[in-house]
Amino acid sequence: MDAAKSPRDGLPRMVVRLLAEHGHLDLLRREAEDGDYECAEALARLLRARGEPPAAALMLLRPFVGTDWAARVVDDYAGYLAESGDVDAAMVMLRPYADEGQLEAVERLGTLLIRQGRADDVLAMLRQGLDDYMYPVDVPVELTRGLGRDDEVIELLRARIDAGRLGLESLLASVLERDGRLEEAIAAVSDSLREGSYDVADAEHLADLLARHDPAALAQYAAGDDRNGRRYGAHRLARWHEEQGRIDDAVAVLAPRAARVRRMHEQHGLPHYAAAAELGRVVRQDEPFLLADLLARHGRVDEAVTVLRTAAVAKPSLLRPLCVLLIEHDRLDEARAAVAEVVAEVWPDPVKVRLEWIEALVECGRYEQAIAELRTDPEVGSGYARERLAALLTDHGPPDEAIAMLSPAAEGWQRMLLAKALIRAGRVEEAIAAVASEPRN
Repeated sequence: MDAAKSPRDGLPRMVVRLLAEHGHLDLLRREAEDGDYECAEALARLLRARGEPPAAALMLLRPFVGTDWAARVVDDYAGYLAESGDVDAAMVMLRPYADEGQLEAVERLGTLLIRQGRADDVLAMLRQGLDDYMYPVDVPVELTRGLGRDDEVIELLRARIDAGRLGLESLLASVLERDGRLEEAIAAVSDSLREGSYDVADAEHLADLLARHDPAALAQYAAGDDRNGRRYGAHRLARWHEEQGRIDDAVAVLAPRAARVRRMHEQHGLPHYAAAAELGRVVRQDEPFLLADLLARHGRVDEAVTVLRTAAVAKPSLLRPLCVLLIEHDRLDEARAAVAEVVAEVWPDPVKVRLEWIEALVECGRYEQAIAELRTDPEVGSGYARERLAALLTDHGPPDEAIAMLSPAAEGWQRMLLAKALIRAGRVEEAIAAVASEPRN
């Protein structure tokens, strides 16, 4: 290898992964020898999976040590060094990157130290990390589990919290819980839930603690308004009731909150379609979705449909889960009618109707039907409908049809799709050429 290619000049990771999945080891080796680290790393993993010794992987990766890929190479290379038995060399290589707080290096170095019985060194990593807000301190804390050093870890964490460092309370609570100091654990994470502002992870952690050790206190925490993360307490309380087989009690916890969400959106107006689409990313934390999911999982599908259909008018991001539920139960006509009803009231745009329907089909794994309907869509010649059809054909349809749609004018992400379709069609050199000619920033 004359020189390593920079990360922006090598093949995109998606293309490398596809080459590996389709068994093109010779091409991966050729590109690796031409300086492509992604190809070298993928080939090294394949060789190890096929039983080749660590030395084979080390030989592939060695030329990249000290290049622009250093941070990636160190973790991979050190791992193969450790597998070959040269643990000391692996730790020497990892140490400077672990000292900088790089997650993979901290994890691998800490694991190697524990295997050598060097718990003191892991505690030293924790002490160092507590002085750096960017250091992944949860890694050395977790590595000390079961070593009989919890008192020292607790003392270190408490000292930093007392000194004013924020964000360690939940981690402290985890160590206190594993040490059997439950009241202190609950108090620690409760202290992190301040009036008017809190970390969702802390609220969920407190709810989990109470569910494991004091369900009555969880019910008390979940009651009332949503201050201090109480809604997440309600979510966990509903799951606790379900775990005990008390489905009606779980429904009783979520139903009032689902109704409150609907009323709130009715009072404050409906979001624009684009905003609603973004809100779809967090819809699985919404009480109407949680309630409908609970009902559906226990065979009460009609009730679940009613919950989602009622809520979707006020919260359009619930439209797709409604369609998915109906499609999964082979109620396609009802799903179409639900889309038309909600969109007529909220999104008076027939394109939105069709695309929400297509995405619901895709989520249910009905790719052939989604492709067939997109082929006949009046907007398929341009815009999102065309792009979505090309993507579905690339992954689930005839690759030649995808290639015909995407070439020769593919740009940006479409080039990635074109390369993927070409690989599926066995035209690997053309796929490499397609992405190689795409400038990447």
